[in-house]
Amino acid sequence: MRRAALALVLLWLAVAPQALAAGWNLADVGAPYVSEKLGYTIQFPPGWRYNPGFFAGKCVATRDGPDLAALYVEVRKHKNAFKEIKQSSAPDSLPQDLAQWYVANLQADRSMESVTVLSDEPAELAGLPAFRVHLAYRFVVDKGAVRYEEIIVGAVNERGLFVVGYRAPVLHYFARYREEFEQSLATFSIQDVAPKK
Repeated sequence: MRRAALALVLLWLAVAPQALAAGWNLADVGAPYVSEKLGYTIQFPPGWRYNPGFFAGKCVATRDGPDLAALYVEVRKHKNAFKEIKQSSAPDSLPQDLAQWYVANLQADRSMESVTVLSDEPAELAGLPAFRVHLAYRFVVDKGAVRYEEIIVGAVNERGLFVVGYRAPVLHYFARYREEFEQSLATFSIQDVAPKK
């Protein structure tokens, strides 16, 4: 288990200079990231690097590399928000339904195995009713050598499904940065939707 984690660290050290040079920004105190296009603001942990273009609709922040610990914000359009199970969300979707669909979508993802729900509870995200799920799983690509845990908090409004999450291997990383995730989560805000003219 430790060998697998060490291999991930060595891989990250080999590619870090190139990866962090392309599209990554350094988070600083009092300088939250603002996504005008997607309509949200979040203060990433100071000293972390973030990349708004890591994936379409997803901003990823990390300190040691995205495979070792990642804090992310994702905004999905309602239509087919849960692609693996062909399920859409809506502005009035209930948090418990969103949680169920989110987990089912992950369980249907062929790159993951042994997806287990550790907790599922109501929450609040930027003043909206939300779901909060804590999961454990393994990736098929590393033949289940590394166990990950992930916390996902999600809510909907007229724009779509907003998700703030934190993922890291259980060994060494997950507990190490969990408090920083919680602090960033508390800063997350969603801009009001402008009324249609």
